[in-house]
Amino acid sequence: MTKTTTRTEPAWLAEINAALAVSVADIDPADWIYGYVRISRDEKDRAEGVQLQAKNQVAHATRKRLPLARIFCDNDLSGADADRPALREALGLVTAGPSKIILARDVARLTRDYDLGNELMKLGRDSGVRYVFVKDTEYDLTAGAGRKNFMVKVAEAAEYRETNTENLLDRMSEEAAKGVMQGGSRRFGYGKVVGTHPITGDDILDRCALRDEEVTVLREGRDRIINGETQTTICADWNARGITTSEGKLWRVGKLSHVLLLEAYVVYDLGEHTDPGTGQRCACLDNPEGNGIRVHERTGTRHRAQWPAIFTRTEHDAMRAAITAHRRSKTPEVPRQRNGEYLLTGLAACAGTWPEGTEKAGQVCDGWMVGSAIKRKRKSGAVVTERRYGCRATDSAKRPCGCGKVFRNADALEMWVAQQVIAEYENPEILARLDKGNDNAGRIAELQSRIEVTAGNLDAEADRRTEVLTGAGDQDDLRVIDRTIAGLKQALKSLRAEQDSLRSAQALAVLADIGSTPGELRKAWDSKGARWRHEAIARLVEKVIVKPARIYAAQWKDQNGKVWRFDESSVEILWREL
Repeated sequence: MTKTTTRTEPAWLAEINAALAVSVADIDPADWIYGYVRISRDEKDRAEGVQLQAKNQVAHATRKRLPLARIFCDNDLSGADADRPALREALGLVTAGPSKIILARDVARLTRDYDLGNELMKLGRDSGVRYVFVKDTEYDLTAGAGRKNFMVKVAEAAEYRETNTENLLDRMSEEAAKGVMQGGSRRFGYGKVVGTHPITGDDILDRCALRDEEVTVLREGRDRIINGETQTTICADWNARGITTSEGKLWRVGKLSHVLLLEAYVVYDLGEHTDPGTGQRCACLDNPEGNGIRVHERTGTRHRAQWPAIFTRTEHDAMRAAITAHRRSKTPEVPRQRNGEYLLTGLAACAGTWPEGTEKAGQVCDGWMVGSAIKRKRKSGAVVTERRYGCRATDSAKRPCGCGKVFRNADALEMWVAQQVIAEYENPEILARLDKGNDNAGRIAELQSRIEVTAGNLDAEADRRTEVLTGAGDQDDLRVIDRTIAGLKQALKSLRAEQDSLRSAQALAVLADIGSTPGELRKAWDSKGARWRHEAIARLVEKVIVKPARIYAAQWKDQNGKVWRFDESSVEILWREL
């Protein structure tokens, strides 16, 4: 029935089982008894509960002179879980024989599930398996009365579990409505040390109070992400500086974005709302304004938290937009920006011609130029690394994708394009068009209103469904209610997706609109990252067309007075229509 697997026992259990094996060495295996211990939660991961059960079983077997041969242990596993490894191994042994007896503390240690209880009862009825208990009576499963009493005990155990679960969920919902911080590991940025435990010496933490040094790190991460740095570079820098996560581990890509984008850090901005259960003003609104958001994952509701916020909604949306911009492009024909080093990636296009012997010979190349670095040796003997954009002749699959003949110094090209873009941003007409095109506040507010109405309808339908399931409603309405709930969930998902998209677009607009007054963008340009500058350029520029040129015979002086070997006439900017 069940496949027996080999498991590694903890040291304390291996020691007990070794002693038990010696004690039953001279006893017929058909008389052996197998013990089973289990506990649902072991939050400290010390196995103290199961160790106590095992010691009690050994003591009980000694008093009753029972040949206890081995103890099986499932630690930190619910009694409602039917696939517990140790229990399945023990059941496999008693089913195959010759031993047919399992010892447990009580029925609840074996199961708190109706289906598994029925399976255990059938093993007793059909295979002669017996269950004996330290704190309960034995049930004769070969007789109808014994099976009935056993299943009643299983039902009591299952009811106890379900009642505890309901009480736990109710308590969690109540705490969420008050904005209480959920359990688990300490959240980065919070958990100020307020004292020392007099016995253990451990730090006493205020989980809702800010840790100033970690808040500084979070705000640094915010600025660096918005300014275009990648998660990789930030994680490498923080790890090198000895900055660790709240668990004391190294930062990794994904972990960083997960932490920075937690809604718990964002100022609560969802307005007044009522308690779903009572309809009264929600208790969370008594918490101070400017606090963060407590997200109740099970119900999807959001409340004003008991802890202070760190980011504004605009900063949160800007970080999300910046992180999303680093993901793989949805258009595979557009090259990806490499670690933010080449800000014109996906914008610079080659205007050379396809060479003779190709299918497109003589036609304009129009291939994307990608960044690369080459080493050049100066006359003095010094070796320098030069950044440049170049047209690729073949792609990664060795298929022709461009002429492969046009190259340009990356620093010179980026400086020239930046000057043209900054000049456009300082044009009052251009700024007026950008501001008009990026005003999504009205639509976002409209979507928020629709989201609240849809969420309210969804809650009402969920209540109707609960009434039907509890017998207070018409069973014939259940199918219609389920279809309505599915439709409302899909509508809610679509509305939230559109709202997130508009907020992301607005966040990017905030980034580029730093140049809303003359001279501001020039001052900010050098302090911003390549990703920010790429977005700022892409808002105005459709494409930068790079033509073949004899750059060694040309000179161009930038606004700082530096002279470049660069031919202005060989580059053309195709501006977007605003």
